[in-house]
Amino acid sequence: MKTKHLIRIPALLSATLLILLILPSCGRSAAVMTYGGCEITENEFRFYLATYKARFAQTYSDFKDNAAFYRQTLGDSTAEDFLFDTVRHNVSYSLLCDGLFKQYGLSLPSSVTAAVDDYVDSFLNDYADGNKNALNQALGVYGVNIRLFREILLRDERSTAVYNYLYGENGTIGINDDDRQAYLEENYARVRHIYVNNAYVYATDASGRPVYEENGQQARQPLEGEQLEAKNALVAAIDEALASGEDFDAVYEAASEDKYYSEGYYLTRTMDFIDGVVRSAFDMEIGEWTKVESDVGVHYIKRLPLGDKPWADENCADFFPDFDEDVSSALFTSMLDGLMGEIVFNEDILSTYSVEASPMNTRFS
Repeated sequence: MKTKHLIRIPALLSATLLILLILPSCGRSAAVMTYGGCEITENEFRFYLATYKARFAQTYSDFKDNAAFYRQTLGDSTAEDFLFDTVRHNVSYSLLCDGLFKQYGLSLPSSVTAAVDDYVDSFLNDYADGNKNALNQALGVYGVNIRLFREILLRDERSTAVYNYLYGENGTIGINDDDRQAYLEENYARVRHIYVNNAYVYATDASGRPVYEENGQQARQPLEGEQLEAKNALVAAIDEALASGEDFDAVYEAASEDKYYSEGYYLTRTMDFIDGVVRSAFDMEIGEWTKVESDVGVHYIKRLPLGDKPWADENCADFFPDFDEDVSSALFTSMLDGLMGEIVFNEDILSTYSVEASPMNTRFS
């Protein structure tokens, strides 16, 4: 199971999240964490835990809601510890934003609170047929009632407001090219990519028309016969040329079947690309090259120095679609991480909860 990090704070903090036993009355409960005159109550944390559990089930393909899954080892901890710490950390972000919202003297526009009220009303009308008692009972499975559910939604909006106040358009801090460059250097590797497809061809019917899969993508079939022999001969020629010290760029120009990006590929560790290529790109030093074989062919990649402000280069635009948001979100989370030590946690209460024991909130978020 791969570790997931908070990359986009506005999206992740506008997420509604909590957990465990049925508490029909949803009366005042103890605080599990406090900061800056703000708190997350036990009932709220239950809801966050249950909501995150549902998100884990959607995010991790290997997620199983059973004892064996939660007890499996992940590095120095268990899956339970990893997931619970993720919930705790992300809920802490929400609490910190609440405190900063108060500290900065911010307020939510009436249009935002009205939208939240409309959203809550949609559950009341569509789920509970206008019956508040029925909705409160359903929410009580996850520790909250209508009032607390609304408060959690408003907390998400306050988190977004704090982010926008600091890093949004005309934010009080904002970002500059030094921030962009630092983020680039920490998160990107640039490579030249020589590619030979010796794996497949697109399928056609007897009339030469494309054949499509049920998902709408064109069907593939394995490369065979003379076509395969020709591609393998090209791979062998590239192997020989590079092994003999021929210039990588020259081989790229002469032999690569992928010349789409003239400035090379800007890869991140989380990019949806060929896993072996991404891993190798970050393992190499600048100037080194390696060969990677995948289920779509053979790849030769050489790590290149990062270009000058590639985020502003039209030739590199595909690799930086939300770059400024990525940079500002990273700065925001870094700032929040610096405040974590100021949160007071009620470990006695938190230690009684677990992801495994929590219900899974797939309905209210």
